Amino acid sequence: MNDKKISKYKNLIVYYFTGTGNALKTSEWLIEKAKEYGISTSLISIDRFEKIEKPVTNNETLIAFCFPTHGFNAAPLMLKFIRKFPKGKADVVIINTRGGLKFKKIFFPGLSGVAQFLPMLLLLLKGYRMAGSLPFDLPSNWISLHPGLTDSAINDIVNRRKEQMYKFADRLFRNGRAYNYKFFVYMPLDLAIIPIAAGYYLFARFILAKTFYASADCNDCRLCVNQCPTKSIKIINGRPFWSYTCESCMRCISICPKKSIQTAHSFIIPLLYLLSLIPITASVLNIFNIKTGDGVLAELITSFINWGITVLITIAAYRIFSHLLKIKFINKFFEYTSLTRYWRRYRFPDLTLTNKYFNSIF
Repeated sequence: MNDKKISKYKNLIVYYFTGTGNALKTSEWLIEKAKEYGISTSLISIDRFEKIEKPVTNNETLIAFCFPTHGFNAAPLMLKFIRKFPKGKADVVIINTRGGLKFKKIFFPGLSGVAQFLPMLLLLLKGYRMAGSLPFDLPSNWISLHPGLTDSAINDIVNRRKEQMYKFADRLFRNGRAYNYKFFVYMPLDLAIIPIAAGYYLFARFILAKTFYASADCNDCRLCVNQCPTKSIKIINGRPFWSYTCESCMRCISICPKKSIQTAHSFIIPLLYLLSLIPITASVLNIFNIKTGDGVLAELITSFINWGITVLITIAAYRIFSHLLKIKFINKFFEYTSLTRYWRRYRFPDLTLTNKYFNSIF
């Protein structure tokens, strides 16, 4: 009896972006299955990419894009990569990891928003054929918003999803096409949160970028600087400084050996609350004698201006904040009022900095 697995594909190229290992491990699981079918594989990190070499493709080539979901969007770095990706005719598959949670015995899925739709649209316009998509729930790593999950919750989610990935990969390689039911089941919710996804991409991600800082425990090892996938961390006045291009991927906060990188909750929350009380937009409109009128469009324009001004003020306030952190008692105040000081970090289980593929990043 011949048990050899046969696939229409002979080559698999996986482009991935990972912050704390979820998308990397997902890519590795996909490659494990591909090898069972005798498929030649390539695993490529898009960290800090500057130019893209056009891959050699044909009808027997499958290209996978694997990335985390940020603010109900594809990670901006991956969107930028796909926008610049050369045109072609190969089959492609989209896999976005989402923030999964577990409470007691209940598993809670994340939401994709436009994390699937935008990459699909861009790739279709470039001539590629969609072979499948998978919204993939792995442990949430957004330490800025909640503590890292417990080890037991992480292991339960990982074990559950690993089997799901294997089944998806089998269908994909065997049939040449595979879609997960979640893509369709959650589509109404994903479409409903498009305004939130747009708000994140246009404004909120720049504000979140200005919430990170290094406490007095920082020993100037510069691991965060050297390993930031978007080159967003610089040393200014002897301290790490996060630029607005930061994507809040949580890599720096999760790999810091001193756990000195924190989210400044006691800086950003009061600042945003204060800005919400000040009629900034009305003042700007009056100064420039701008009339927005009434209706939905007027409200949209006003919101756009308001958030734009909020981003600019946050960026300016963060620079002042970073200078104040040089004063020890101020630094200690923000450290002890940052929730991340008391929260667990997250990195994918058993994924070390010497991992074969992580080593090219870290």
